[in-house]
Amino acid sequence: MIFKNGINQKISLGIILSLCYSLLVTIFVLSCNPPKNNKAELDKLIKVERIRDNVALFKLGYDAVIAISTQKGIVVVDAGISNSLTAKYRILNEKEFNKKIFAYLINTHSHWDHTGGNQVFSDAVIVGQKNCINEMTEFWKDKAKKKEGVLKIINDYKNRLTTSDITFKDSLEIYKQIVRYQHTYNDLSSNRKISLPEKTFEDTLSIYTGDMSFYLLYFGKAHSNSDILIYIPEVKVLLVGDLFSKYGRPSFHDFNKLDKKRWTEVKCWIEKRLNNIDIIINGHGEVLRNTDLFSFKEFIDKKRRL
Repeated sequence: MIFKNGINQKISLGIILSLCYSLLVTIFVLSCNPPKNNKAELDKLIKVERIRDNVALFKLGYDAVIAISTQKGIVVVDAGISNSLTAKYRILNEKEFNKKIFAYLINTHSHWDHTGGNQVFSDAVIVGQKNCINEMTEFWKDKAKKKEGVLKIINDYKNRLTTSDITFKDSLEIYKQIVRYQHTYNDLSSNRKISLPEKTFEDTLSIYTGDMSFYLLYFGKAHSNSDILIYIPEVKVLLVGDLFSKYGRPSFHDFNKLDKKRWTEVKCWIEKRLNNIDIIINGHGEVLRNTDLFSFKEFIDKKRRL
């Protein structure tokens, strides 16, 4: 009987704790309106990571903006999903490097979570692979429909916060996502301006900024039809956009669309530079290792042989 009572007590305690947690999460959801005027609160959500003395990474949820300080100004890679949020990233960039001149903005591909904040860097030269133009133009044809989709995403994230098995860490990450999409929704409500790349290229492009070199290579059709690699030899960094993540997991599924000849050329291009690559960063701010790059190459080679 004592044994049973002990079990019952444990069960009751578990129920109480679960109810308390659900109540806390509910309160969290009800107050889950992204910071509008509270700059200090927004600052706390944005993570700034120094990769090198002259390379910094700005992250909020799945947003990742990479900045490289050069003699000719700051070179930014990708611009996040929201104009209003990216305006904050720009201010943090200026503070981080004590500079206000932005030389280039390079888009790793056309997707809105990498090009949504382009307008914030309209004073810089915006660079992208030529297919970015058509992809971005097509994507933004119906802004009203996109706005509806963003609102659905916000509500889906809020619903996820009410699940009983969610951790506080997960709650915080979901909140960051809500912040991103709420800012995006607000941008669309304010008739946001879409800024397309003004300098485009088909295959390769080299950019020199005095003390830094940026070598851009078109990957071919993969995650999008405008994916590029960016190699910066002076800091031994390779930027890969959304092509792959940790353990070399590709961010695309239809390997039949990969151009075999193109992949061979890209692989040779990478292999020639491997000994001078120490850091790999993907489009959502994951800092990867060379082993991840090797796994990515092996995975594609295996798929291409099938």
